[in-house]
Amino acid sequence: MLISFKNARLLVIAPHADDEVLGCGGLISKIKSAGGKVFVLIFNVGSIEKYNNKKFTDLRKKEAASAMKFLKVDRYDTIFDSPNDNRYLDAKPLHELISKIETESKVSLAKIKPTIVAIPSINSHHQDHIHIFKACIAALRPLNKPIVDTVISYEAPEHSRWSASGVFQPNLYIDIEKHLTCKISAFYKYKSQIRIGGRDKHTIKNHAEYRGKEAGRKVCEAYFVHRLIR
Repeated sequence: MLISFKNARLLVIAPHADDEVLGCGGLISKIKSAGGKVFVLIFNVGSIEKYNNKKFTDLRKKEAASAMKFLKVDRYDTIFDSPNDNRYLDAKPLHELISKIETESKVSLAKIKPTIVAIPSINSHHQDHIHIFKACIAALRPLNKPIVDTVISYEAPEHSRWSASGVFQPNLYIDIEKHLTCKISAFYKYKSQIRIGGRDKHTIKNHAEYRGKEAGRKVCEAYFVHRLIR
């Protein structure tokens, strides 16, 4: 096995609350079931200007807390979680975001020492995902110690087929047959984010089946490997 789940310490870095479930919900469940630990760094709970109010921010925070509890995440941190901070992430200086990932967050690289880090893909039409990807790559550069052995990008299915930087092309598939139900249930904790025909149980299942067919399995999550040291 190229990636060991039993003693894994997974850190998922998400631009927005719900990206961690859509991209890695199956992997999170799989690692927790194997006895590993999972940490989630969420940069923003609601970055769209029309939702820039306390009522919506509080709702999104409650949804994230519910999803984290359901997935049995060991610890998570939301960086920009107040209405005044809910502007687009691409307006934040990169050095500020890099510092959060490296040392400042409650689940920073320095504090939790992950063995696997899952980051958003650059193959996205969403400026926040692209900006956080750049911050992650800088924070995870091989000059920093300790070096994380496994760095992978997860996909945001609705972004990956329309992008200025090309279509998401996975080179790692993780079988989530036993964990798809958990992934879907976790996403439904984000009730404000459900979109019938775009973000619902049917589209999550269909996309997992599509990735599964590519790998000769029933259902999979797809990833791109940036670094794998063994």
